[in-house]
Amino acid sequence: MPTYSCSVSLFKETPIEEAIARLAAMGFREIEIFDDGRPDGWLSNPARTRRLLEAAGLRVRTVHSPESGWDNANPDETLRMASVRACLACFGPAAEVGAEYVICHPNASLNGFRASDYGLCWDRSRRSLERFAEEAFRLGLKVAVENLPSYGLPRPGARVYEVLRLTEDLGEHVGICLDAGHSNASGLSAAQEALEAGARLFALHIQDNDGLGKDLHWLPGQGTTDWEAFLRALDALHFAGPRTFEVGPGQNLEETLAALAALRRAWAARGEGLG
Repeated sequence: MPTYSCSVSLFKETPIEEAIARLAAMGFREIEIFDDGRPDGWLSNPARTRRLLEAAGLRVRTVHSPESGWDNANPDETLRMASVRACLACFGPAAEVGAEYVICHPNASLNGFRASDYGLCWDRSRRSLERFAEEAFRLGLKVAVENLPSYGLPRPGARVYEVLRLTEDLGEHVGICLDAGHSNASGLSAAQEALEAGARLFALHIQDNDGLGKDLHWLPGQGTTDWEAFLRALDALHFAGPRTFEVGPGQNLEETLAALAALRRAWAARGEGLG
């Protein structure tokens, strides 16, 4: 039976202990930790975070790298390495809280993508991913490289086949985190992208948008993603990895929480019916 997770990014300014308590109260048994510069210091005190999770009956399978670690193909080598170090800084804490996967971005910040730079950007991305693969192997973790929205630009890693090529020969512990919303924003079928990832599909980010290019992080059903086709694709793959809702708070957090809890129950019940 599939188990649904939720990213703590839903609670932007909320201390980690409150986010954990609220998600547990909603019926979640798994969460994803995203260090977006939170003031509560989970990175510096992962033992405390693990105690909080265990007390709430929650499990963490995925840790998302911090935003400061997303610029992994910057043409300035000093800035690229600063991003690589920021990303690597969450690997040790991820292992300490019992995570299985670290979700990493393959390339650079959005600015400055040009078709003529595609190959150079690809090479820089690959060097960064090689470093992540090495550290993950050392710690017994897996790396899930996330597909990114293209925003109409030549951005390596927007399509699953690009992520597959970028991570080729890095080891069986390196695979894909498919963000269905990113696929939809890029004009792609999230279902077809999942099927193309196949056995290399390690984790999911589940969120929606209007399909016009923006990464909106709406609740599934509020946008244009074909969720029934997506769920059928996961069934066909017998996908057992983390299925993480990565949605924003919307205009009213309490209404979003209620809708998200209802969606989790409905999709989990659908999974039970297939068992």
